[in-house]
Amino acid sequence: MLNREAATLDGLRASGMAAPELVGICADGAATGSRPSLLMTRLPGRIDLMPDDRDFWLRQIARTAASIHHAPVSAPAFQGWIDRAELAVPRSATDTRAWRTMSRVLRKHSRQAESCFTHGDFQHFNFLWLRSRLTGVVDWAMASTGPPDLDVGHCRLNLAVLFGADVAEKFRLAYEAEAGRTVDPWWDLHAIAAYNDQWRQFIPVQVADRAPVDTAGMTGRVEDLLHSTLRRL
Repeated sequence: MLNREAATLDGLRASGMAAPELVGICADGAATGSRPSLLMTRLPGRIDLMPDDRDFWLRQIARTAASIHHAPVSAPAFQGWIDRAELAVPRSATDTRAWRTMSRVLRKHSRQAESCFTHGDFQHFNFLWLRSRLTGVVDWAMASTGPPDLDVGHCRLNLAVLFGADVAEKFRLAYEAEAGRTVDPWWDLHAIAAYNDQWRQFIPVQVADRAPVDTAGMTGRVEDLLHSTLRRL
């Protein structure tokens, strides 16, 4: 994984993308006397989950996503998982029919992965901000060549988890305006399928008091996103 991220960072250097620059890598830990490690430059900024102007915040994220998807960077091919995974309904779900419909759609109507550069974990915990401006994107370990709409879907899922399906929908519309095309709802469903009850445990840890977290309503917000996505099929 370290070698993969190092290669991505090296490729990003020439792209002009606001990403850390690779300084060095010790994949076996021998040089550091400890664990395998990767050294990169520090980007200015911090995580911002409570922006003063959320619409402007979303537009910047959408513009960054479109820029990533146009970046001439090589990366390993995207590996789908739907065909080999058990798509379980969360225990906290209230509309089990919608979850089963999603599973049926994903199983019966597969998609070919498009060929463009993608981040692989595109969501607000990996964005840095300074004075309300997005200054960089970090955590490129899962970058791949694959479907750009999965980046969009993963970000939408995370937005719904914290803020609601309406915020996720605003992001989709902002991205479509930037990219000049429509997001395929199948990849939205692919992203939503990654949600399970464990998210209610680890999301508050990731948030780390940077924003309020309504854990009890989390699955309900994801179901709202699921319903709106199914209506787009």
